[in-house]
Amino acid sequence: MKDLTQSLEKYLSAINELIDLNTAARVKDVAASLAIGMASTSEAVKTLASRGYINYQPYGIITMTSKGKKAVQKKMERHRIICDFLEKVLMMAPENVEESAKNIEFSMTEDVLQRFVDYITFMQCCSCKEPKWIKSFQYFIQEGKMQEKCLKCSKAKERFDNSKCCGCS
Repeated sequence: MKDLTQSLEKYLSAINELIDLNTAARVKDVAASLAIGMASTSEAVKTLASRGYINYQPYGIITMTSKGKKAVQKKMERHRIICDFLEKVLMMAPENVEESAKNIEFSMTEDVLQRFVDYITFMQCCSCKEPKWIKSFQYFIQEGKMQEKCLKCSKAKERFDNSKCCGCS
């Protein structure tokens, strides 16, 4: 997806949604769904077609290529992972999650975003279950203060001894 800008990703996602609803899309449908002018939409569609993400002939219907479908699936999975992190780990209010995830996705460079998503994925899949610091962080968010064990750990850290951090032996 390195050759997809934020703008092209939005067009590709809109095309995918329209195809899911109607089995195909037209430039005018894409323009209407994004509330963007026909000329800009036409240029974006041509660019997506030239890069192999969609099939398109002027004045014809738009369909997704397998490359386009993979790119959209990757974007949707990335978005889901970020939403889960915001809601379950950072405990963001559900009504703020969707918009915040979009802002994160479009504010980072592709390599930083990928590393961020890789980190979240690793943390979700790690066989160590949920790291203890996540529970401590969630307590901090809910209560507005550190747990007693975290305060002790912080003091031990100053002495370079955090071997018993978070109650670990």
